[in-house]
Amino acid sequence: MPEFTQELKSLFEQNGLALTQRQLAEMETYYRELVEVNKIHNLTAVTEPKDAALRHFFDSAAPLGRIPEGAAVADIGSGAGFPIVPLKIMREDIRATAVESAGKKCAFIERGSKAAGIGIEVLCARAEELARGQRRESFDVCVSRAVAQLRVLAELCAPLVRQGGLFLAYKGEYGQELAEAENALGALNLELDEVLKLPCEGYAHHVLVFRKTARVSPKYPRRYAQIAKAPL
Repeated sequence: MPEFTQELKSLFEQNGLALTQRQLAEMETYYRELVEVNKIHNLTAVTEPKDAALRHFFDSAAPLGRIPEGAAVADIGSGAGFPIVPLKIMREDIRATAVESAGKKCAFIERGSKAAGIGIEVLCARAEELARGQRRESFDVCVSRAVAQLRVLAELCAPLVRQGGLFLAYKGEYGQELAEAENALGALNLELDEVLKLPCEGYAHHVLVFRKTARVSPKYPRRYAQIAKAPL
């Protein structure tokens, strides 16, 4: 059994999430495509089998239990397809959308998903532009592992989530960011519902689960330059 597959199987089993042969095969295929394309395009710094199994695939699946059945799930700033690809592999029932502005990363998600037989909609677009169109407040859940401050991510994601839906932010140490985001969370009608901790020693990753309590003012999101320069 390849090292990646063995590590992946072990991680999931140790935490009560046994993978089917289909799920293992799809993750292995996607991983192989990632390693291959990464030789040409810089998609991710994490490609070693053990690290990729933990940091890309197992980590992505952490909030599986919080995603409602049949939910429309958008991954904002999807990068190389994480967390949306592992989530879709684990939960065939969800309607998965990857939102990514970099063309080469969009092309990879499409290639990797096709090779693995995973049904994912790929939107090569900026989240703030998407939220000003027909997709505004159309998703049950928005997830994001994008490297941005929580108060920035919140403004990009909240307008895409329907009232009563969830925004799941993957974070490392989150205390300071959460405190700094207090004003943004209030303005965007987001309430912290739960903090999920990845059950792995030496890898401090959490998923902050926010519920959207009311619709967001049409003035949000602002243009990205404004969001980045003057976060809420």
